Parts: sequence; C-alpha cells; structure tokens
Amino acid sequence: MPFLIITKDNCLNCKKAKILLDDTPYIEINKNYVSSAILELGGQNYPIVFNYLGDYDDLEKYIIHKN
Repeated sequence: MPFLIITKDNCLNCKKAKILLDDTPYIEINKNYVSSAILELGGQNYPIVFNYLGDYDDLEKYIIHKN
C-alpha cells in the first residue's frame, strides 16, 4: 500500500522520510495544497504521513479482518 506524505519546504525530516520511502510507493503533497483541518492532525510536525488503505472494499476487509 502506498503512503501519502504531506511535506513543507526546507524540512529536514521530510527529506529523511522520502529517503526511507525510497523503495516504497508514495505520493508527496506540499502543505500549501492541503486543508488546514488535515494539517491540524500533524500538530505542526512534518512530515505528516498516511498509509493509503484503498477503497470501501479494502476498508471493509481491514476492519473485519484486523484482529
């Protein structure tokens, strides 16, 4: 499953996260293009990293079979 990372300019930890994800699919979005409600989840810490789960069917499988 790919990751979604929200980054900001001149962010050392953002650069380090992208290095860690070098062999892993990810989508990068600059914080300037993201809703403030989502940015609040990070509490001013960057990068903000999400693991993309998929669509409804993927969510259902994850919720039902996570235990």
